[in-house]
Amino acid sequence: MASMGGGSFLDPEPYVRKVKNGGMLNQTLKNICLAEDMKVNGVKAELQTRIVDRIRLYANAPDQIKFNRLGRIIDHPEIVAAGVHSRPYQGSASPAANSIPNGATNYSAPRAAMQPYKPMGYGMKLEFKPSPFYDIVEQIGEVKLCDAMNQHRHTVNIPVKAQNHPILSKAQNDPTLRVMIFCASEGNGRQDIAFPHQSEVKVNGGDVKANLRGLKNKPGSTRPVDITKELRLKVLGYQNTVEMTYALTTKAGLNAAFVASEKFYLVLYVVKLIPVPDLVKRLQAGKKITRESVINDKINKSRDADIVATASILSLKCPLSTLRIDLPIQSISCRHNQCFDATSYLQLQEQGPTWLCPICNNSAPFDTLVVDEYVKDILQNTSRSIDQVTVEPEGQWKLYNRPDAMSSRPGVASSDFSDDDDDLIEVSPGGRKASTPITKNGTSNGTLNQVQSSRDSLSAAPSNRSNPLNSSAGGKRPISEVIDLCSSDEEEESPERPPPKRQMTSSFSGPSYLSGVAPVPRPSYLDS
Repeated sequence: MASMGGGSFLDPEPYVRKVKNGGMLNQTLKNICLAEDMKVNGVKAELQTRIVDRIRLYANAPDQIKFNRLGRIIDHPEIVAAGVHSRPYQGSASPAANSIPNGATNYSAPRAAMQPYKPMGYGMKLEFKPSPFYDIVEQIGEVKLCDAMNQHRHTVNIPVKAQNHPILSKAQNDPTLRVMIFCASEGNGRQDIAFPHQSEVKVNGGDVKANLRGLKNKPGSTRPVDITKELRLKVLGYQNTVEMTYALTTKAGLNAAFVASEKFYLVLYVVKLIPVPDLVKRLQAGKKITRESVINDKINKSRDADIVATASILSLKCPLSTLRIDLPIQSISCRHNQCFDATSYLQLQEQGPTWLCPICNNSAPFDTLVVDEYVKDILQNTSRSIDQVTVEPEGQWKLYNRPDAMSSRPGVASSDFSDDDDDLIEVSPGGRKASTPITKNGTSNGTLNQVQSSRDSLSAAPSNRSNPLNSSAGGKRPISEVIDLCSSDEEEESPERPPPKRQMTSSFSGPSYLSGVAPVPRPSYLDS
């Protein structure tokens, strides 16, 4: 079957048609999946989809060797069983069974005349998704297969000797060279860093404090584990031991009642760190959204009859740090004018990589970030105290003037709400109030003495209505009256209180504590 067109183009469609319409049995499809080290559970459609995705992956890479090998397996599925069943049992407890040396083949070649197949991990290097924060320099030791553990705990280890890897001696003097643990689950193509859900890492018997889960429900947010400080690289001939203990490597399948086992692969790499300031410099020298293109886009939108263009407020603060933006960036796929700061965004992604735009929540990986020169021009032509500007529909901008909340109220003058003067309210015994403006320094249009004298005059003035409680109390403090400040002068005054009852007076002479008390009449029977 022809698998290649002209040049290096690989055509997977003939194999796709044969897998889907060739009448292959489920067992045949499972054998092909086993040969490619893929899952064999599921219905026939799922098996077909896995094989089709794999052949298309090889075609898009393009990887001609793997593409031709899988093509031969699809063309001659009857010979793949020999290669599949000749593989040793992978669940062996011996270290050799779990060790995956580069370039090694851990099973016998098939009897048929075809190249021996090396599944993922057996002679194949893991390929992780790239990160702008580091470059992988060299692999240390072997890739370790972490078999699926449904019930029990299991430990895999990688021995590390500095004398066997010259790059480790350089890491002692170069702080940008770090030794890190990478882990990935079985899958196709480039892998996210993913550790088993229940796992822990130890180096030379000591626990390594690290977040092995990343952010919840955010695949790809897990970072590799830096173990450089835990390794003893200066001791000549010392064998370091890197261990990972894990358990319960299961996940729910398509059917809620079915639980699939999951394998992982563990490997050590020496990486070279790339600091955030260097990445910011890359963005400054990289792609840009020109000022002219932004203005032209706004003009085209303002001329569209179906769009009502109005002025908008553009914030010059980063939504992540709430500080003024230094280098305005956004993803090239974003459709908004608001930008975010390059340093703040990269520092956040370094801690937990999600690569999502903080404004529209769309994907914003590093290679899609661009500098917005329109916003950059605004930042360069405004002082650092300015955090907002008004952008007109055709691209012109001006400083944003915040409206005064008090003066903007209809029918109210701004002087009425001045903070310079406060009102001193005095209450007379008759219920009348008098107000005198007091400044913040405690002085009025007159002096404090005038205020005090007005208080004295008000307190000394006779009340229009007598209060029996106040008069009978002698020198006691008068009862305070409540004034409704919410009422206006136009409202009716509250009805007057009924006059107090007249007290009885008598010329009774007796002890002072009985003064003002009426005498009790003498009983008539005492007169007889």
